[in-house]
Amino acid sequence: MPRSSGATHALGAVGSVGFAFVLAVVMGWWAGATLDRWLGTGPWLTFLMFFLGLAAGALNVFRAFGRLAGPAPGQEAGPTRSAGDSGPRRDARS
Repeated sequence: MPRSSGATHALGAVGSVGFAFVLAVVMGWWAGATLDRWLGTGPWLTFLMFFLGLAAGALNVFRAFGRLAGPAPGQEAGPTRSAGDSGPRRDARS
């Protein structure tokens, strides 16, 4: 089997990002519609959850394309920190 090129890899990544975006929007809509039926709140939770799903999908696309693009020119691709890692750990007494 031939090795895939970088373009094929990027195309697959873009396709999966598109699928994840649509899935986030649909899941938000479904959760809102289900809660509206359960709580009898009309279309309000459907709207709210739809837009939250839309925002989550857009954030997912933004993050994915940031990873695909790589570091900005002039920046090194150094180690990344997790969201909760704010620096060196300190002793609780200090």
